[in-house]
Amino acid sequence: MMLSKLFTILATIMLITTTLQGSDLIPIWNQSLEDTIQDIELLPNGKEFMITTSDGEIQIRNTDNGELIRTHVDNSNQFMNGYFEITPDSTRAVMCISGLLQLINLEDFERLNFFTFEDDTIAKGFKDIALDPIKPYAYVIVTGREKTSGNNELRSKISIYNYETMKLVEDLTDYNSYEYTAIAVSDDGKYLATLNNGKAYLKVWDLANMELIRIEQLWDGESSNADWWCISKDIQFSKINSDDVYYSGFFTNQIKDKRKNGVFKFNIFSSYRSRVVEDGQYDEGKIALFDNEKRLLISDTSSIYVLNLENNELEYSNELNTLINVGGKVIYSNINNSFIGFSGIFIDEFIYDFQTNVNTDQSTVKNTISPNPTTGNVNISFNNKYLSFFRYDVINDSGQVILSNDIGFLQPTNNNLNINISSFPTRHYLIRVNSEMEEFTFNIIKE
Repeated sequence: MMLSKLFTILATIMLITTTLQGSDLIPIWNQSLEDTIQDIELLPNGKEFMITTSDGEIQIRNTDNGELIRTHVDNSNQFMNGYFEITPDSTRAVMCISGLLQLINLEDFERLNFFTFEDDTIAKGFKDIALDPIKPYAYVIVTGREKTSGNNELRSKISIYNYETMKLVEDLTDYNSYEYTAIAVSDDGKYLATLNNGKAYLKVWDLANMELIRIEQLWDGESSNADWWCISKDIQFSKINSDDVYYSGFFTNQIKDKRKNGVFKFNIFSSYRSRVVEDGQYDEGKIALFDNEKRLLISDTSSIYVLNLENNELEYSNELNTLINVGGKVIYSNINNSFIGFSGIFIDEFIYDFQTNVNTDQSTVKNTISPNPTTGNVNISFNNKYLSFFRYDVINDSGQVILSNDIGFLQPTNNNLNINISSFPTRHYLIRVNSEMEEFTFNIIKE
């Protein structure tokens, strides 16, 4: 199966006997469609992902190989496409595009409920969406323009809809002359945060009482009108601390005279704002946090960057190529330890190998696992001495951690690790060992 192939790739990376220079992106698969991709999300099982396309099609694809599993095309006048989020109960999706907000069943793609705007003097549409993890609320960006006055200036506001009833709960803002471009809700349902283009602000609401609690000005109010234009790209809450918000873009209100573009971090409690990796020369783009938020991947239309948040450094930078061509939204799979992204009609899966950061001749530190295949016990022999290991995990080919154990300090005379998997079913497994400085990954077959 494809995940076993991924295990083999990872094991090869770890045990390769040539000198490795720097981190790298490793392509797993790529697929092309006939129509432009609009949005992409992992399904809750982690084995499948869902995309919407410009011609009103929903596709469910296999995470391991990108192959199409099932599809649905809506031939009515109300296409099922646009931006979407999976509901907390994992059975439905809420979609928004143009003037249509709809709730669909993921099992058969039946439209369960929907909302459309009534005809009035303002042409309205939905642009983006974020769902509340606790309440049945959809927080949406609503755009509008005057029909009769000839004023085509784009205006937008933030509104809340109950996606069960498809009724408006309330408008968090009035229409403004600038365009909201990014919206996010914290995983604990505590906060809502938004960004806008133009005279940019980071705004944060306390969702317990729908109160606007932070307005952080991101444009330089002292400059002339020609200098205040900002471009907002993405916003995401930390999953570890919901008081922290990561956002990206080009903002004229500089921090400590540092660069105007990139990824920034804002703490809601203290209102402290900083540029992530202050002196790193990298562009702004879509954000994907990974490696327990020790690293952050940025994808723009031409390049991919990785920021090391522990060491506060730009760890990886490279232009996109024919093997990896994402350029837009990138989602991270904890199960496969991989990224899936899209650009236009192309979808790619790739992994980021940061183990090669250490410029070491691996022939002098080769680690071995035996016997492989095994019927029970496996022994991992580490050539490194004085390794202080914190834990190991045994992971099945569905990505589930089925055995974990914290272990102590390995002495020079006993630098072996023995693991008993005799009670596990016959299949492929991944053994991951985390030390203080390194992570070792091994592919094992249980007979």
